[in-house]
Amino acid sequence: MIKAENLKLKTKNQNSKLKTSGQRPFDSFKLSALTFNFISPSMFGFLIFLITILLILNNVCLAKDKYWMQKQGNPPQKQNLPQTTKSKIIPVRDGFILDGVDGKITEVNEQWYFTVFEPLTDGKGAISPQTPVEILPSSTLEKLSSVVSKEKNSYRIWGKFTKFGNKNYIYLSYFLPVAPAEEPAQQSDEDSNDVNAVNNVNDVNETKIIPEDALLLLKPKRIISLAELKKPIKTGADGVLIDKTGFLKTTKDGLYFGFDEMGRNINLLQLPLLQCEEVERIAAEQKTTVTPLRYSISAIVTRYKGRNYLLLQRAARAYNYGNLVK
Repeated sequence: MIKAENLKLKTKNQNSKLKTSGQRPFDSFKLSALTFNFISPSMFGFLIFLITILLILNNVCLAKDKYWMQKQGNPPQKQNLPQTTKSKIIPVRDGFILDGVDGKITEVNEQWYFTVFEPLTDGKGAISPQTPVEILPSSTLEKLSSVVSKEKNSYRIWGKFTKFGNKNYIYLSYFLPVAPAEEPAQQSDEDSNDVNAVNNVNDVNETKIIPEDALLLLKPKRIISLAELKKPIKTGADGVLIDKTGFLKTTKDGLYFGFDEMGRNINLLQLPLLQCEEVERIAAEQKTTVTPLRYSISAIVTRYKGRNYLLLQRAARAYNYGNLVK
């Protein structure tokens, strides 16, 4: 009986101590159980570090295997994922100059195309060797179409790009036929020794300034074919119109520009417009209103197969201030 009373007194004393400390009975037992069942924070941090190291080693091994497969000529197979979006073709800017670019001339349904041999870019858009670019009608194209053939269709051209409806066109100004550059014939050892002895080339103490790889890159892939230039190529001279007023006309054959000369008694003339960014702009402006808009233009006038064409360079709104007939 005495032992039981002593145990009760000890329990009451412990409970009174827990109440004064703000803890409930048996909290100490719960805390000890939690620390026993769960891992300490330091151990948890070490496990996270170990898992990170294992992931890094796994990625390194995968990259190493991919490198050796590519080096041995067995690239890893890519998964055939469904293509949801097509790669967008970005055309080069309107007015980008063609300064002696080599390519192939082709003709399809009386439309002439130019396909570059090497990729061409203006820093933003690009023209690939798989993309034929339509050549706009011009006096130079008329001359080119009379000399090109299926066997000899490689030319170096000069001109500029235009852009209409997210598509590029070429306004041609000059051209020259080109042919693949012939590699020099290999000389025998005796001939090469004689030439080197005469010219004192390949001296042992001489250091080459330009490496052989760089010299190979500097060699032209194509040269102008002088054999096909029986006489100088003459092209028709194009004209220029400055500050001519008129209206944009839309027909089933395309876009035309009708001259009005601001009320003067002159026979009206309509000329077809070649595709360019300026034509696209004024056509979009005309669609916003029913009233015909008058423009003052500056343009290049060219001729193809007996017909004149206009290539707009500038178009600005012209106002009559109510004193002329619309």
